[in-house]
Amino acid sequence: MVSPELRDCVNHAPPTVDRIGEMIEKAMIRLLLLAAVLACMAGCGQEDVARVRGGVSIADADAAAGPVFDAQIVLCRRVGSKTGKRLDIGESFAEGYETRDRYIHAFVDFTGARAGVHQVHLVWIRPGGKELFRMFAEVRVTPAPDGYVTEIAWLNAEDLHYRQDEEPVAGATADFSLHSRLNVAPEKGRDAGAYALRVYWNRELLAERSFLFHSMDG
Repeated sequence: MVSPELRDCVNHAPPTVDRIGEMIEKAMIRLLLLAAVLACMAGCGQEDVARVRGGVSIADADAAAGPVFDAQIVLCRRVGSKTGKRLDIGESFAEGYETRDRYIHAFVDFTGARAGVHQVHLVWIRPGGKELFRMFAEVRVTPAPDGYVTEIAWLNAEDLHYRQDEEPVAGATADFSLHSRLNVAPEKGRDAGAYALRVYWNRELLAERSFLFHSMDG
């Protein structure tokens, strides 16, 4: 009578050299396919950034190819409290003592974002080119039956417990806006000169918009 252990050894003989070679070959093919997919994803992301930095907008794209990723920066002095409308849009702003003049607002309008989780940094630059401060958001774009759902969470690199979620945005394409503002109230003592807002998408510089700030004495 053959024992169960011996029966298992007979039924499950060690793989031959040819079988081992076949298994290694299949594993290598899987690794190559995975590497190709990852490279394609990275390449698509870099292509998106290069297109935006090159000034190619959705209006320049072939409509049949679907929405093209784009990002536009809008600077304004005021935002309607009830409507959210952007008021006094421009690229030159003066210091003022009125409450409504305390901030310079920046909106970054994204269109056609790809599905996935993206990191976005909004970085304010002071005269001379040094960083003033930054804001960091995690943007999750998920395919949905009627298009996409975009979820935005504001994070803080210095406080891992901080998280502020915005209301999800649903639409046929992944379009959304991020908002940041610079306090230029007189008590802040901001230097007059050329400032800028830089937008980084997945740690790559995506867009930049410069503007002038004039002090009360300027």
